[in-house]
Amino acid sequence: MIHNIPIKTIVSIALVLVALGSFYLYFTSPVSASAGGGTPKLEYKILAPANILSGAYKVYGKEPLGTWAAKLIITNSGTAPAYNVRPNYIVEGYSGWAEGKSYPILLPGSTVVDLYYPLLSDTIMKLTTSTPSKVKYKITYSETKEGALKEISESKNIEILGGHDFVFTSIPPEKSTGSFYDAFSNYPLLASWITPTDPVVMKFADAGNKVAGGAAAKLSDEDAIKSLNGMWSLSVANGISYKTEPDAFWTGQFSQYLKYPRDVLKDKAGTCIDTAIFFASLAMSQGLESYVILMTGHAFPVVKLPISGNLIPIESTQLNNKTTFEDAVKSGEESFNKAMKGPYLVIDIKSFQISGITPPQLEALPEDVFKQWNVKETLDGTTAAETGDTATGTESDYATDIVGANLKVYSNTTTPEWAITYPSNWSLKKNGATEIILTSPDTKSEVLVSWLPSETKENMRNYIEAAITTIGSFDALTITQQKISNLYDADVVTYNTSIYSTGETGRAVGKYFSTGTYAFAFFYDTLNPNVQASMNELNDIAATFVVGGN
Repeated sequence: MIHNIPIKTIVSIALVLVALGSFYLYFTSPVSASAGGGTPKLEYKILAPANILSGAYKVYGKEPLGTWAAKLIITNSGTAPAYNVRPNYIVEGYSGWAEGKSYPILLPGSTVVDLYYPLLSDTIMKLTTSTPSKVKYKITYSETKEGALKEISESKNIEILGGHDFVFTSIPPEKSTGSFYDAFSNYPLLASWITPTDPVVMKFADAGNKVAGGAAAKLSDEDAIKSLNGMWSLSVANGISYKTEPDAFWTGQFSQYLKYPRDVLKDKAGTCIDTAIFFASLAMSQGLESYVILMTGHAFPVVKLPISGNLIPIESTQLNNKTTFEDAVKSGEESFNKAMKGPYLVIDIKSFQISGITPPQLEALPEDVFKQWNVKETLDGTTAAETGDTATGTESDYATDIVGANLKVYSNTTTPEWAITYPSNWSLKKNGATEIILTSPDTKSEVLVSWLPSETKENMRNYIEAAITTIGSFDALTITQQKISNLYDADVVTYNTSIYSTGETGRAVGKYFSTGTYAFAFFYDTLNPNVQASMNELNDIAATFVVGGN
């Protein structure tokens, strides 16, 4: 039986993240400077978290999340002002120098607090064990408004954890109440381990969806359940099993090794939290809202059906018993009912990732990685190459017509009806049931069309921008309005983009609108050095996009 039981998030993101990194070390030192008419005297204290989670390295650079890597408290205890005070910071080996805020004047008796949010390099993910590093900082100031700058330099030792290591709490024992919630104060950061856009995860999920007959998971509750059943059955066929956690795993006092979903697939094993993260990622890759529930000594995934909103709790540890999906749901209901008695926490994956708690940049894998890992893509054990199919759709799956020698038209013949004309030498691929991607021959430019029922254009923009942050960064340059098919008001956002792994920069445009029944994201981007020429071509393609009245 499926229950419609509301999930509540116990602690808001903002309140929880205040506790992140609260186990601090500090250093304090006075610095004085003489000047006529008085002497400024700077005293400063540096606080830093005991460690940095490499797997959540993107979080530290996002100021709204409040997960800083250093807090610098500067007080002028002298008898004259200090001028042009500015701190600078760097995490040795993993970031560049970053300027803090500028304080034009610091009067005697005044204090300022400056927070450091580092943009950490994705090379941090190469760490496999805890590694010592330093937060270096320098404070520049002058004794008069136009005076020469003086500099104070110090450093603070810090530990950077390996890319798989997770610490459930940052609250030191002397400050902890000993409660379940204090023991798991870092729980929002688990959203960084949930990777629905990892190509390996998407490929396996699409293969599981094919087992279910190609169910359009996001369009009906029935198809969503079929899709979940297919992904579960394929996981069982691959022998993915539950591995018991060590006794100290849930104490929250030490770093623990967490697997990314790709690791569960490779190793064909994982702890309860590993398998929960794995299955939640599969479901999300098919467009289904998913959660992970933490309770005392246990974790399990929950999937929200797209139409009714009913929740499907799944006992992912039942993979060990090679049970049916129906039995896994029955067992999941037992865990769910037990969790609701408390205490429990909910990892609201979509909300956390939209807020900026996004997965790290993972290593690119070869195309034949499933063959290397001996991963089955069908229940009878054959691979996509052996059956002649692919895990994602191709042009043969669609109503595609040739227009002249150089153009093709793709028409979406199901609801919602829409069409686009594109160059015949571009490739077309389907991701799930409600998204297509057009890619240029040099792979430097692409067009994405994504649509969801019962959504808003604001959320579609959030989804796209959250997806960008899994591989790079963006700056929204302009926001304008435009009519789509002379019917629908779209918010048009232009972006500058940057890719972490390659350092490439580019330009992108997102058009977000709602038909009333469906919300769309029409997004196109290029990394081509000849940006203007590529954007001209993309704009020409975008001009052919039409949506019917649905």
